[in-house]
Amino acid sequence: MDTVVSGRIDGPGERPLSGATVTITDHGGAQLAKAVTGADGGFRLRLAGGGSFLLICAAEHHQPAAALINVAAGEIRRVLSLAGSGQVAGAVTDRGGRPLEGAVLKLTDPKGTVVATTRTGADGRYLVDGLDGPQYTLTASASHARPVSRTVSPDEPGRVDFVLTVGGVLTGSVKAAGTGRPVPEASVLAVDRSGAVAGAATSGPDGRYELRDLPPGVYTVAASGHAPVATRVEMNGDRTDHDILLGAVRV
Repeated sequence: MDTVVSGRIDGPGERPLSGATVTITDHGGAQLAKAVTGADGGFRLRLAGGGSFLLICAAEHHQPAAALINVAAGEIRRVLSLAGSGQVAGAVTDRGGRPLEGAVLKLTDPKGTVVATTRTGADGRYLVDGLDGPQYTLTASASHARPVSRTVSPDEPGRVDFVLTVGGVLTGSVKAAGTGRPVPEASVLAVDRSGAVAGAATSGPDGRYELRDLPPGVYTVAASGHAPVATRVEMNGDRTDHDILLGAVRV
C-alpha cells in the first residue's frame, strides 16, 4: 500500500514558502520522490511503501533543512521551517570616523514591515542575518544624529557602512539684560547660514532652553520675549552652553 507524506514548508515568521523543493531519499542517498511547494507552502509526496527516510527541503535565499521520518502505510504530515540565509553587516560611525556604540539598525521589507532590529557594539559594528528576501531598506539611527536609510540586498557581497551626522545640543538661559532675571516663554530659534531654521524652543519657567540635533556649523541664535535679540554661535557636534540677554523685557 502506498504511503503519502504531506505537509508545509515555512519561512521566517511562519510565512508559507512557495517554490521550495522537497525531496525524500533513502539513507543511501537515492531519491525516492520530489515535489515543489505551492503558494500555500504545501507539498504532497507518494512513496511505494513505508520505512525510514530523509525529508530534505531547499529554497532560494534560505538555509536548507532535513528531517528523519519514519512512515508506515497511510499518510503522515510534517512541517519544516527554513531560516533565511542572507545577511547584512557593516559599521556605523560619525563624520570623524569614530564608532557609534548603541546605534539602532532597522530592516524593513518592501511592504514597510520591520523584519529585524539590532544595535551596534562598542566597535560600531552590526550584523543582521537570517534574511530571506532579495531587497530591504536598512535605516541607521543614533541619539542626536539624523537617521540614514539605504536599500540593501543580502545576496550582494560587501559591507554596508553608515556615516551619521551627530548633532550638538545647545542649551542656556534667557535673561533680562537689566535685571538678570530669567525670562520664561521666550522663543529661541537657531538659524543656519542658508537662513533655514534648524531648531526652535521655548524657555521654561526658569528661563532655560534646549535645542537638540544641531549639525556642526555656525548659527544665528535669535530670542524674543519683548524685544528680539540675535547672537552668533558655532556648534561642533557636542553640548554647547549659550546664555541670551534680552534688552527690554517686561518682568
